[in-house]
Amino acid sequence: MATPVNASVIKAFRILGAFTFAGEKLTLSQLSQRLDINIATAHRFLTTLLSVGAIGRTPDGAFELGLLLADLGGRVSVTDAMHRLTQPHVESLALRFGETIHVGIPDNGMVCYVAKGEGSRSLTIITHIGKRLPAYCTGLGKALLSRLEGETLNQFLERQDFRRFTQHTLIDAPSLIKELSRTRKRGYALDNEEVETGLRCVAVPISDHSGTVRAAISLSAPITRLNQAKIREVAAALREHAAQIGASLPGAF
Repeated sequence: MATPVNASVIKAFRILGAFTFAGEKLTLSQLSQRLDINIATAHRFLTTLLSVGAIGRTPDGAFELGLLLADLGGRVSVTDAMHRLTQPHVESLALRFGETIHVGIPDNGMVCYVAKGEGSRSLTIITHIGKRLPAYCTGLGKALLSRLEGETLNQFLERQDFRRFTQHTLIDAPSLIKELSRTRKRGYALDNEEVETGLRCVAVPISDHSGTVRAAISLSAPITRLNQAKIREVAAALREHAAQIGASLPGAF
């Protein structure tokens, strides 16, 4: 007979996973709504997490991730772990399409590359494992941001220092909000020459069992090789691999 899982531990990690980016601050009510649990239950778990330092309290009474997690996080490389998990998928897609494939994870308003594969037709794109680019103008970043809404999205936008990379770069919050809305509706993100002229990127989010977005996967190619029909084909393939990766992620809440 299999050993049963501890539901309280699972619920505690759900609460920790509710914070979607570094520095996010949430009230008790916001956490309760986001996790669809009652306020009394949320408060009871938060009190315990506060006592061990996994959650911190801000001067205005909101909650944030605590120093314990920073200490524990320093003992494991997320980049290495995600690289090992996603690199086979990256290589498979690069072989299938002959283009450059990336996987990225959120990193304090940026995207950090954790896997890369280059196919036979790939352009030489100057990226490497560990490279960071702004989320607001990259396909990977928009795929990650597309799941943020309301106050969470507003907090992200308030922290941004928009910078133009090309004439196509979106450099203001209203434009980005509209683009993220389009991203949610069509099911994939696009970077249309926003980082590099002549280069287009298609990306989709990678979610774990709880629906929390943990990473994103993308294909980059010259705009001449990524017309609308090809974009739809690529997006479907990326979603397939994103689902497989997500099913392998720990933390089945």
